[in-house]
Amino acid sequence: MKKEHVDYFFELFEKNSIPKIFSKIESFGSDESLVNSNYDKNIVENSDRIYSVFFIPDYLKPVFNHQVFNAKKINQFFKGYAIFLDGFISADAYIKHRFRSNAKGIRRRIKRLESCFQISYKTYFGSIEKEEYDVLMDCLHEMLVKRFEQRNDVSQSLLRWDHYVKMYYSLINEKKASLFVVMNGDTPIVVSLNHHFNERLFSSISSYDIDYGKFSLGSVEIYKKLDWCIANNHKSYEMGMGDLSYKREWCNHIYNFEHQIIYPKKSISAYLGAMIEYTKASFKEFVFKVAYVRYKKFKAKRKKGASHELSYTASAIEEIQNDLPYNTVIDYNAQEFLFLRKLVFDFLYTSIENVSNVKVLEISKEQKTFLIIGNKKMQRITFND
Repeated sequence: MKKEHVDYFFELFEKNSIPKIFSKIESFGSDESLVNSNYDKNIVENSDRIYSVFFIPDYLKPVFNHQVFNAKKINQFFKGYAIFLDGFISADAYIKHRFRSNAKGIRRRIKRLESCFQISYKTYFGSIEKEEYDVLMDCLHEMLVKRFEQRNDVSQSLLRWDHYVKMYYSLINEKKASLFVVMNGDTPIVVSLNHHFNERLFSSISSYDIDYGKFSLGSVEIYKKLDWCIANNHKSYEMGMGDLSYKREWCNHIYNFEHQIIYPKKSISAYLGAMIEYTKASFKEFVFKVAYVRYKKFKAKRKKGASHELSYTASAIEEIQNDLPYNTVIDYNAQEFLFLRKLVFDFLYTSIENVSNVKVLEISKEQKTFLIIGNKKMQRITFND
């Protein structure tokens, strides 16, 4: 008996199609169903194979022909995370509901970012020029490299980067994917790739410029994409699997995945093959459960020893003094001074200064001492040997 493995979540969100075995999808909390235009009744009724279908979200239940098939079901170890948008008229309305008094903190971060820099937002959905696409994908690649070096981790997205570069351009122009960007002037500081299925957005690959770390760009990204989803009549914002703290904080639906072994009723060989597949899948879930805690501990140890930042001493932010050596102004965006960029942005965040009003002075090359100066405040930075 032939066997076919189907990643249901991948088929829906990344291939924008419903697996052919299912006649429709029923949505959680809704009377609506999505009919599968690729469903072939003749092929299904004369099926000669076992379908091992995994990563089925509990809110997008597939429907198959119960007169033809039986199914064995397994609850999978990993959970998924989504934001259901029914009843919310804006991202602001959602964070008020979800975060209550802490919603002010999220809005404050966005205002802080916009007061310190020349910020704009853009979502490419249905149209993007190839040249612009290539530039933004190069920026995302660079951000991912730096972010995962900082975390001392491996990005699965980078391992398949050439595949993604080829894939997303046509998907964006076909409205099957989108590219969201936060810009500081002409420079991207957040780039995010998303899939779209039946008015549901799946946030697939995102990263940000780590020098802006103080500004919580991850929260800015989610807030602005939620606003876009609501304005464009999307039903949900999907974050997929992976137990991360920001997902638990933001999501209002934490769901289970299900693995279904679907096999023809009238075949003894299909039944035996399905039992073997069921045993394998059950054992795999058991191994995940046992190994995951150890894996999390291992990753935590790696991240603990991952710091590659320069050691420095920073004075408290203080009032500007007279007689400062303004003849020693340097360009902190120049290659030789890029190590100062994050410290300048941290100063902007804390002192609520606009970047256009900030200068950096080099006080002592020998002692590696610099002054970051705004309109009213300044900070002394000395790097340790």
